[in-house]
Amino acid sequence: MRYLRLVVGSLVIIGALYIIVAEQVTGASSDAFVNAPLVTVRAPVAGEVTLSPRAVGAEVSLNTVLFSVTDSRADRVRLNDLILERDKAEAEVARLEARKSAVEQRRDRLSATYEDYATARLRELRRKAGDTVELPLRDPGAESATPAPNATDQVVSRDDTLDGSLAAPTLLGFQIDAARREIFLDDSAGAAWNYAYWSGAARLEATRIQDDLVAAKAVLAAYEERIDRERERLIGLTAADVTAPAAGVIWDKMTADGVTVQRGDPVMQVADCASSVVSLSVSEIVYNRLRTGDPAAFRLSGEDHMMQGTVARLAGSGAATIYDSLAVKPSREHLERYDVTLIVPELRRAPMSEGCGIGRTGRVFFEDRPLDPLRRLLN
Repeated sequence: MRYLRLVVGSLVIIGALYIIVAEQVTGASSDAFVNAPLVTVRAPVAGEVTLSPRAVGAEVSLNTVLFSVTDSRADRVRLNDLILERDKAEAEVARLEARKSAVEQRRDRLSATYEDYATARLRELRRKAGDTVELPLRDPGAESATPAPNATDQVVSRDDTLDGSLAAPTLLGFQIDAARREIFLDDSAGAAWNYAYWSGAARLEATRIQDDLVAAKAVLAAYEERIDRERERLIGLTAADVTAPAAGVIWDKMTADGVTVQRGDPVMQVADCASSVVSLSVSEIVYNRLRTGDPAAFRLSGEDHMMQGTVARLAGSGAATIYDSLAVKPSREHLERYDVTLIVPELRRAPMSEGCGIGRTGRVFFEDRPLDPLRRLLN
């Protein structure tokens, strides 16, 4: 009996020592804390900042107004340039319209002069014919002509006409017959030809100017449309309400209320609670056994509830730069060990009313411990 008690006592002591040692040597982090990425909200335009009354640490939801920027001196350079180009296009349209009007007047004047000349010349030829002999003049296409009383002895031949119609057999009669067709055969033909030529040239020039005028009006319409769009854009630039890009907490105000900022200047930082992670450091032995995607359990200090997660990033030693965009910066002891990032879905699903829990500490375990079944039973 004495030996039995000794054996049982030894087994109990050995089991207790095993549990104590196993609990301590099981892969776990030395420290772990809840972290979240920071989103820097910048001024979309230059102007005076009006911050919301929310203090640092206040919870904000998506699209909550964080601040507004008012610019009474919005940049109108582009609008002024477009207006200048529009004015040039209007001047070009006015120039083409004036030129078209002048060319059309010239065309009409030349055409009228040509018609007047042709009528006057035909009358002149008829007067000359009437002074010498009464010619059997007739309209083109007539089959016969009535001879004048004093021209009955004239012989009329179709071969003496321009197109086979009957006409006077004399040179003057032939000129009259041609003048009816606006063909002048004497020395005055040069003047008539010039009138007809320049009238046709003016008509062609007017057509070309009309084409240029259509193109110029299209350019003017395009500038008008661009000016309208630019004015709409300026309306949005003179005053802008900037909203939260993510649900989280206001982490930092990087400027004061009423300060004039430039476009792109940082104004506020928001911690994105929906993307929170757990930052931790481990020993080299534990770090070398880890792989991305390995399961892990995170327990907040002072709580018994274990939250399941996975290894998302293995940054190793000296991983200071990866914390530039995170809310909580690591300690010196943390950077001397090997950095690991853990994704815990339960933290990301926590309601905003409970806060993000950024900065809360705990421990992460990568292996089951001997007392885990008992912990699960008690929980």
